[in-house]
Amino acid sequence: MSSANSRWLLTTVNAVRELMLGRLKNGSLDAGSQRDLQIALEMLDVMWEELQGQAEVLTRENQRYAEFFEYAPDPYLVTDAGGSIREANRAAADLFHAGRGTLIHRAISGFISEADRAAFLSHFVGAILDNVQKASWEARIVRAEGEPVRAVFSVRAIPLCKSGAAGLCWLVRPLE
Repeated sequence: MSSANSRWLLTTVNAVRELMLGRLKNGSLDAGSQRDLQIALEMLDVMWEELQGQAEVLTRENQRYAEFFEYAPDPYLVTDAGGSIREANRAAADLFHAGRGTLIHRAISGFISEADRAAFLSHFVGAILDNVQKASWEARIVRAEGEPVRAVFSVRAIPLCKSGAAGLCWLVRPLE
């Protein structure tokens, strides 16, 4: 949960809590209604504590995923549906001989050799248009320095529920 959402939810829960406490304090409720409202307040507190616990678990899991992605031994990239690199792990930066800042927001096709680029883009566009869940093909990577390197690109769509691929997850394995 984002910090803005968390603050909004806390504000809302506190406002509901204050309304409930105000109803209890004004004394206009019969004994049964007061008991029901006190039980509802206790349930609200328990649900809030459970929600906070779940938020902590999700934060830890997100951190674990981020560390796994960052330190994975294989080069991973995440692109948007247009092929612009959104995330790159350390192994990808090492493979491309580029800092992550150089990789991020650049088109993945810009790192493919001229001789292989048309075929690469054909596979890429086909995977997007056909909503292929997983595909693999070979192409040569052009690095910042050195000779091109042959690699196998394995790609998997990151789907949206209704509108197809939101992006792509890439595993790049050098063949040399």
